[in-house]
Amino acid sequence: MPDFERRVFDFREHREYAPHLVSEESRVVEGYAIVFNQESRVQYDKASRKTFIEVIEPRAVTIDFLNAQDIKLNFNHNNDYILGRSCFGGGTLTFEIDEYGVKFRCELPNTTTGNDVLELIKRGDVWGCSFAFTYDKDGVVDEKRGGKNYRTIVKFGGIYDFAIVVDPAYWGTFAGVVATRAYSEPPAPEAGIPATQEMELLKLRGLL
Repeated sequence: MPDFERRVFDFREHREYAPHLVSEESRVVEGYAIVFNQESRVQYDKASRKTFIEVIEPRAVTIDFLNAQDIKLNFNHNNDYILGRSCFGGGTLTFEIDEYGVKFRCELPNTTTGNDVLELIKRGDVWGCSFAFTYDKDGVVDEKRGGKNYRTIVKFGGIYDFAIVVDPAYWGTFAGVVATRAYSEPPAPEAGIPATQEMELLKLRGLL
C-alpha cells in the first residue's frame, strides 16, 4: 500500500454534517468524509517537522474518481472494523458530492462492529469523520499567507478509506501525517510559535 495521510473533521459544532442515521429505525448512516474550502486546524508533517494549514478545493475530487477506487468505510481507520466498501461504484458504500464536500452513505452491517457503531451513533458518542489519501507532486500548492504556511490540495492521487472516528478533537487539533510523498520544497515552520515551545507541544500530543 502506498504511503498515505489522514485528515479528521470534528463536527461537534455542526452535527448535521456528522455521521448520523437517516431515521430512528434505520441502519443507514450518512455524513461527510471530506469538506471543501475550509481551513484545517494546524497539521504537522513528521518527515519535514513543519506545520501548515490545509484547504481542499472542490476540483480535487470527482464522482468518477471516487468510483474508480475500492474505498472502505472503517471504524477508527481499522480494516478489522470494516463497515462497508465502495467496490468501484458497485458496493455498499456510496457517495455524492455537493458544495460542502463528499457525503457518504452506508447501511451498517449486522456484525459486532456494525451494531456497536450503530449504538454509538444513536447515543451521540461519535461525531467525527476522517479519510486516508495520497496526492501527487502536482496535486498540492504550498504558499505562505499572513505569516502562516498553507497547503491547498487541488488533486488527490488516491483515497483509500473513509472512517467514523471516536476522538476527532485530539486528531483535529494536531492531525499527524502518517507519511508523506515527495513534493515541492516544504513550507517553513509556522510563524509566531517559538521552535522549542512548538516541539514540546507536539511531544505532548505524541507526534514526535
